[in-house]
Amino acid sequence: MAVPRVSTYSVKRAKGLSWGIRWRIDGKDFKEIIGTSKKQAEQAAIVKQNQIFEGKLGVKKDEIIDLATLTKEFTDSKRNISASTKSRYSNYFVAFQSFMDEHFPRATKNIRDIKRVYVEEFSNHKVDTDKWAPKTINGALAAINSMFLYAVNEEYLEKSPTKSIEKFQLLENTEAKYFTEEELESIWKYINPYWGDFLKVLYYTGARKGELINLTWKNVSIDGDLKYITIISTKEYKTKTGEKRTVPLHPTAVSIIEKQVGKHDKYVFPRQEGNKIHPDKPYRALKKALKKAKLDGTVHKLRHTFASHLVMAGESLYAVKELLGHKDIKHTMIYAHLSPNTQQAVVSKLYDF
Repeated sequence: MAVPRVSTYSVKRAKGLSWGIRWRIDGKDFKEIIGTSKKQAEQAAIVKQNQIFEGKLGVKKDEIIDLATLTKEFTDSKRNISASTKSRYSNYFVAFQSFMDEHFPRATKNIRDIKRVYVEEFSNHKVDTDKWAPKTINGALAAINSMFLYAVNEEYLEKSPTKSIEKFQLLENTEAKYFTEEELESIWKYINPYWGDFLKVLYYTGARKGELINLTWKNVSIDGDLKYITIISTKEYKTKTGEKRTVPLHPTAVSIIEKQVGKHDKYVFPRQEGNKIHPDKPYRALKKALKKAKLDGTVHKLRHTFASHLVMAGESLYAVKELLGHKDIKHTMIYAHLSPNTQQAVVSKLYDF
């Protein structure tokens, strides 16, 4: 007899699309809502398909798994994610564990006792009391959901307590915040010169902080007519998208990188002590300068500034997309409103009568 096929499906609800899985056994239809992520529904379909194939539709493992053990086991299983992603997961799980320890301590001793309402209480608490941004709590919910899907796959649970939990709605057409030229001048005035060079190269390349921290000399080309750096994943560091990209260098960036020659055999921007930069160091240096300049911002805002200034100078969104390494143009569209006279240029192409 053929094994029933498990497929995904979507259903439109008031707050958007929800995704689920469905299958048919002995003439009976089964459906299960997973949540708002198509990818997680696809993962759940694979889990359910394997369960049907192996005849494992119930919980087969008898051992009691506590939340801390599940968290560690799941995190250890994620071998192909970047260090920054793993760190973000860790922050989410620490927050979830802390909340559960305080409000539902008995459930933390056995993950089968964790109910959907507990996860919903966690998300509401983080938004209402701790003032987490909707984007942040959505990321936490996605990580927690992945962890419980892992528990289902490992047969610790029959079904995930996070299925069909709706994400918080994000405001559409979010516009990226960036530094003006005057604000950059003020930052360069107050920044520690050592970190100023590092941050300037972030501005002139649009690179992410982790990409520049992990930039090695073998991925720098400044000797020929074409001067550029190559952003690529390595065994030690995974880029956010996993894609390789080449970024041409502005003359100022070339001058700064040339000054780095000889400081370290491997890394272009090492610490002053000669070791690899800790991700917190550039952040703290920038914060000190911003405080003196009476400005707000983050290291990542320099990446937004790179893109914003290029678009305002007339560069196409597609060109900026390639330089930033975005997989989808929709991520680059947050800079679209900065393009000068875009609509006027479009309508001017019509014929005169």
